[in-house]
Amino acid sequence: MAVRAREAVDRTDRNGTSRVEIREMELVDLSAVYELGEKLFTPELSAILYRTWDQYELIACFASDGETCLVAEQDERIVGFAIGTLLEKPRSAWTYGWLLWLGVDPEFASHGVGRRLVRRVTELLIERGARMMIVDTDASNARAIEFFRGQGFGDESEHVYLWKNLTQEPGYHRNRERGGNRTIRKVAGRRPNLPKPDEDDD
Repeated sequence: MAVRAREAVDRTDRNGTSRVEIREMELVDLSAVYELGEKLFTPELSAILYRTWDQYELIACFASDGETCLVAEQDERIVGFAIGTLLEKPRSAWTYGWLLWLGVDPEFASHGVGRRLVRRVTELLIERGARMMIVDTDASNARAIEFFRGQGFGDESEHVYLWKNLTQEPGYHRNRERGGNRTIRKVAGRRPNLPKPDEDDD
């Protein structure tokens, strides 16, 4: 049986209040993590986060990168999570760490939970061989950008996502009339633009 990685040993602070514990995500946590993500990733905050966050994405990340999937827990309540993964680039000597998702319950905002999650997932990615770590967020999310800058991230580059409503396409309605093909191939994550080989190779 795998032993859960834990950051907090003392479970109470000086006032006797239960501390938030950072630990490795477990199967039983998936439902609570998904529900918290649904609460956080709204279309008002970010269309891309809203459209890409779903239970299949979460399960795929947990199945492939469970060691870098973390939760923040207080009194058996999930109050935050971080999901990281490793990326390898052809013709590059570097391995990249990518923080796919980071979420903290608004009740615990400004309590250092996000910082602790980022710190721990960074340590885990380093242990797995990452030499550079990537995060991405909506360009309009000034609060998130400020947060990540405060954690040492920089060298920002903007990536533009374009959307097309396929319900306006004739083929969409023909397919619906035939009953449609509902086979779905899930692809976890939103792959970032990695630095060019001549920028990072030894």
